[in-house]
Amino acid sequence: MVMNARTYGQNCGLARALDLLGERWTLLIMRDLGMGPRRYKDLASGLPGIGTNLLASRLKSLEEAGVIERIVLPPPASVAAYALTSAGEELRPMLGQLAAWGLRYGAGFDDADMTRAEWIIQGMFARADADAASRFGGVVQFDVGEESAWIGPSANGIVLRPGAAPTTPKVLLQTDISTLLAVANDEITVADAMKSGTLVVEASAEDMDEFLRVYTLGGVGASAS
Repeated sequence: MVMNARTYGQNCGLARALDLLGERWTLLIMRDLGMGPRRYKDLASGLPGIGTNLLASRLKSLEEAGVIERIVLPPPASVAAYALTSAGEELRPMLGQLAAWGLRYGAGFDDADMTRAEWIIQGMFARADADAASRFGGVVQFDVGEESAWIGPSANGIVLRPGAAPTTPKVLLQTDISTLLAVANDEITVADAMKSGTLVVEASAEDMDEFLRVYTLGGVGASAS
């Protein structure tokens, strides 16, 4: 189902996808839902420029298109939220790849632009090998200023979720948003960030080396423990 009255009018898979997803804000809604179910107010807080009526309209259209659905979060929350359907889940790896592609333009961002650690992490690890991540097994947690997020393997590939990891992480990285952006944009290596003290790692040397291989970051060149 086409999600809006405007259409490219082309019998092309890309054109059909853009008919569904090409409206402003839509991919950012999908980005946030790709990190797990979100309540309406959580989506609104992450998209402060969208306006409540437009957000409601976009959610309705995505729901009608069958890529998101309304659910009730399990206790103790027990509140209504939005989540990706199986069709929506298929888009998650592609959104990560698009985020990774866009990181190269990060240097042009205005300092006033809203930045969240989870958005940067999504792009950084979009090219990670899901099979290798599954073999690695454990989760990796990032504490970035007052934000926390974790990545790990799942049945649907590598997942990224906000908040504290559900299990003890094999690798814990503590840094600030500026350093995270610099690492993501290849402006500084992991090794140099660690040497400067702007990146602190808690992990065994073996786990850290494996993490760097699985998630395609540059090596540290020294024990991480």
